[in-house]
Amino acid sequence: MIVKQASINDIPNIVELLKLSLGESVVGKSSTIWNFKHADNPFGSSHVLVATDDEKFVGVRALMKWNWQLGNDVWVAYRAVDTATHPDFQGKGVFKKLTLKALDDVQENQETFVFNTPNDKSRPGYLKMGWVVVDSLPIAIVPTILYIFLSFLRKKMLYSNQIQNEKLDELCKVHNNDLSEKKSIFTPKSATYLKWRFEENPMQKYKVVSTNDSYVAMYIKKRRFFKELRVVEVISSNESIHKKVIQNAIIDYAIQNRCWITTLSNKDLFPFRFFGKFGPKLTFKSLTKDTLFINKALDINNWKYSLGDLELF
Repeated sequence: MIVKQASINDIPNIVELLKLSLGESVVGKSSTIWNFKHADNPFGSSHVLVATDDEKFVGVRALMKWNWQLGNDVWVAYRAVDTATHPDFQGKGVFKKLTLKALDDVQENQETFVFNTPNDKSRPGYLKMGWVVVDSLPIAIVPTILYIFLSFLRKKMLYSNQIQNEKLDELCKVHNNDLSEKKSIFTPKSATYLKWRFEENPMQKYKVVSTNDSYVAMYIKKRRFFKELRVVEVISSNESIHKKVIQNAIIDYAIQNRCWITTLSNKDLFPFRFFGKFGPKLTFKSLTKDTLFINKALDINNWKYSLGDLELF
């Protein structure tokens, strides 16, 4: 078996291997989606390894670049995402070999870390390779139906989906500076990032509403017996001042689409909500000797994340 770094010419074979190993899901597997995730990412191209046996593609492992910031220090990190093993080679250590090699590669010239939110089936494999569970993600669950009775009292708000990039970058700068001063671990936002992550995402249709002082991205998730509105990004120049505008944008869209439950990472945005560790488990693999950062990262309360930062896509 030969392990090598993937090239652009390998993408069709990678996509076919993903389909063969994982099957088709709600979101199809294609070169367009692969390039969106691993080539067009504003944080940089992913580190992708493939394994071949007699010229047949038998394994793939992708580490997607992702930036996190603490204070003024920006960490180039990696999120462990797409991985697949050919059915004929499962149970033969392909996943482990590719993952450990990828870790060695990204650690070689930098101090970094790897994170992800694996499901219960794949998490044990990561733990055996040195990942640790930080904690389950705290999430706010808002019973949107309670707000229907108050909706007629609210003044209708005007939003724009066409906020100019210059204004949006200014808004992101204020947002980033605020989190930097709070010494939280957060993903620094920019107009380029938001456009890539939410506005031009071929995998999921997001609803974006914005003003010059706030930006909200969300989507509808269909459950078995109800629809959930998942709020994946909230950016504001001053949340205490603009809270009502943000609340109204979310509630208006939830009511329009009959989403009786709304979920988001912000526990303070809605007064009537349940807040607890309802989300997936965040796992962390340190590739740095910076013990101060490691200790900070191992406490979930130090992460100021949006659901868009950590949800699978």
